[in-house]
Amino acid sequence: MFKQESITEILGIYGLCNPWLFGVLAFLCLFLMGMQTKIMADDGSAEEGFAEVIDINLQAKCPSMQGLPEDSKDVKGFNHKAHAKEYLKGSSSFSGAQYDGSFTCAACHPGTGSQDEISREPVCDRLSGILAAAGGPKNLKKYYHETCLGCHRNMHKAEKASGPVKCKGCHAK
Repeated sequence: MFKQESITEILGIYGLCNPWLFGVLAFLCLFLMGMQTKIMADDGSAEEGFAEVIDINLQAKCPSMQGLPEDSKDVKGFNHKAHAKEYLKGSSSFSGAQYDGSFTCAACHPGTGSQDEISREPVCDRLSGILAAAGGPKNLKKYYHETCLGCHRNMHKAEKASGPVKCKGCHAK
């Protein structure tokens, strides 16, 4: 009535010896491990759209934005994650843009209330609006220096650990 099969026959068909099944199980394990890592990351680094290190070069990123000054000095290797998660916490009094300590992103992304709000709008559109409020794209350098360098200088004056206050600190030659 029933065919008696050996254990090797059963494992050969249903076990890990089957390449298709092994591939599916391996993919599933890797997928679940990745999901667990994303869920367990409490520092926000696994959040979609949150870059750890970025280069700031608006002219290269948004070439269609009219009225930008010629690109002379960009910022390479800006540690975005460290600013958002470490440097800006408890430092709102040094910033020109007031922000609440639980959402430090507003220090550099004015007028936003959540990371989701920042990532919804295309970068060039968001920056165009910010620069329009700052007097237009021609004021790019002034805007960035007031925002970034202003905070660094205020922290430096207060004898707090601060970012660079000299040109070479942010701009490579």
